[in-house]
Amino acid sequence: MALFGDDADREQFFEAARQQAQREFEADNANVQALVRWGGAMLELAHFKQGDESTDMIKEAISKLQQAIALDGERPDAYWCLGNAYTSLGFLCPDKSKALQNFDEAKKAFKHCADKEPSNETYKKALEMCEKAPEYYDEIQSHIAMQGGPGGEGGKGKGGKGEGVQISEFWWDVGGWVILGAVVVGALLVAKGSAPKPTA
Repeated sequence: MALFGDDADREQFFEAARQQAQREFEADNANVQALVRWGGAMLELAHFKQGDESTDMIKEAISKLQQAIALDGERPDAYWCLGNAYTSLGFLCPDKSKALQNFDEAKKAFKHCADKEPSNETYKKALEMCEKAPEYYDEIQSHIAMQGGPGGEGGKGKGGKGEGVQISEFWWDVGGWVILGAVVVGALLVAKGSAPKPTA
């Protein structure tokens, strides 16, 4: 997080990245890289939100990434971000059966990456972590429940928005899952380098 300073700086960075990617795609509907950055930025921004707002942003990220894959099905970065998105969505699902379906989709996406680049240790690690996702699901749901739920009192009490960020950090950290979020950040930085400040 030191790369961006505090959470407000990170949120501003990814909002700027989202806006820039959206403008680039609207200017060129064949710009797959812009779609991937758009989806990746939406995924990161979702971690600053709570409840339905968070899940809706993740679903929008999935939509953008699937659109990118439909245009170019050979991009590991699109599948990589898609795997992260399904993993996040799975951890937020109160229905375990739906969560497991999302974890299965994440596994497919990560497997595609690993099949394309079998020597890539990061992709191998992602697959290993994805296998363990169901084991962490109950613990994460318990933690969210103690906070009052993704959109419950825990996120609206003394901690306000900060409680939502703490929950987000918890599920990324469990079992080393922070690796996934870090690589999404890295992919965005490599793709864009830097982003302009959001327009008013």
